[in-house]
Amino acid sequence: MTLPLKALVMRWGGGHGGRVYRGLSRRLPTRRRWWAAAVPVLAVGFVLVVGTRSMDVFSGEMRERLESHSFSNLDEAAYRLRYPALAGLKVDGHVVPGLHANFVPQGVDYLPGDTHRAVISGYFCQRFERAPLRRALISQCGQKQSALYLVDLDNGKALRLAMLEERDGEPMRRHAGGVAILHERVWLPDNFELLRFDLDKLLTAWRDVITLQPENERRIGVDSSGDFITARGNALWIGNFQRAQRGAPLPPHYRSLGGGTTGWTAAYRIDDETLRPVNTDQYTVRWSARDFEVYRPDAGLHHRNIVQGMTFIDERRIVLSTSWGDRPSALSFHRLPDDPLRPPDKVTRVTLPDGSKLPVWALLRATREMQIFAPPGAEGVSFDGQLLMSVFEGGALPYRERWGDIEDRMLMFQPPGVTRRDIPIVPLVAPKASQ
Repeated sequence: MTLPLKALVMRWGGGHGGRVYRGLSRRLPTRRRWWAAAVPVLAVGFVLVVGTRSMDVFSGEMRERLESHSFSNLDEAAYRLRYPALAGLKVDGHVVPGLHANFVPQGVDYLPGDTHRAVISGYFCQRFERAPLRRALISQCGQKQSALYLVDLDNGKALRLAMLEERDGEPMRRHAGGVAILHERVWLPDNFELLRFDLDKLLTAWRDVITLQPENERRIGVDSSGDFITARGNALWIGNFQRAQRGAPLPPHYRSLGGGTTGWTAAYRIDDETLRPVNTDQYTVRWSARDFEVYRPDAGLHHRNIVQGMTFIDERRIVLSTSWGDRPSALSFHRLPDDPLRPPDKVTRVTLPDGSKLPVWALLRATREMQIFAPPGAEGVSFDGQLLMSVFEGGALPYRERWGDIEDRMLMFQPPGVTRRDIPIVPLVAPKASQ
């Protein structure tokens, strides 16, 4: 039971001769040591500070983050004029939640077998800083708070917000550049590591704003900086967005032989019982003057850089989402001759840091069937068997203040060569609240 301040003062206050007054009916001494009054105030302050830490997710400010506020400046006429190919394929779209609260979306994935819900990954920018760029100052995020949204795709409503924490309970400050659903888990890559979260907690929590911590106690090292991720079958494909820092060379196996590409994606088969890579061999990869202990991948892809997202249409068709700044984004459709997880002997093999050989397909102009341009800021992309979905960050600060064309939605569109089923889709019954 929480005592009132007066009671705390009487219990803690030191009187004449160090006597302690415990009854509410007793008079306080007229003269007390200076710390006698300070102790109860500090005690109450401690309770308030500790209580605030656990109550943040239940605050009105947090609940407001479930709302969606649009900042888009593109109507249908502008789409038909500037992005005609995408306009002809676009089926639906919903505003990304939390943009008004400085949420920056990064990754998206449909829930398997449920075309009416999706998970969006990203971060809330808690502090902005000014940084120089081309003789001007721009705002960039100085402190991040990683988060996940569960979204209803029928109406775009945010069903739940999960504020992510590290294993020690501290706020997670990671980029959350991609998200994938596999084996009833939510997977987030970051900085040569794979984080695993319990999907059931996100789906069935009885509160609409919760906190989530990674459930894997042991680190899962992966050979990728982890800027995007996608799931196909029992495998996770984890890729890099950009080159290493200036002056730090790329690992040799990240470069395609003769293709001139510097983008890299590593594939890992995930055991459905251990929820860790099937291949337990490990080696050390060096990136930007740092060493990372990682598991050996089962396959790899070479592709261009500035890739923000990737998904599979089928076992041989791959879609890459690319964007950089206020330039138009692009969705590139590639077709490979074979399943990249089951490559023939003729496929190029690269030498990994442990000396072993790995088959790697290269996504080049020769494999690209089509490219569709889109507004700036296309991030993660996902496919549910009928519709592609891409999430755009144009409505987030500071981009909406300095970009020309602003798209603030998660867009769903029909990919070329895919026929939508004429069977009505019945939404799943909402899960019951846990007791």
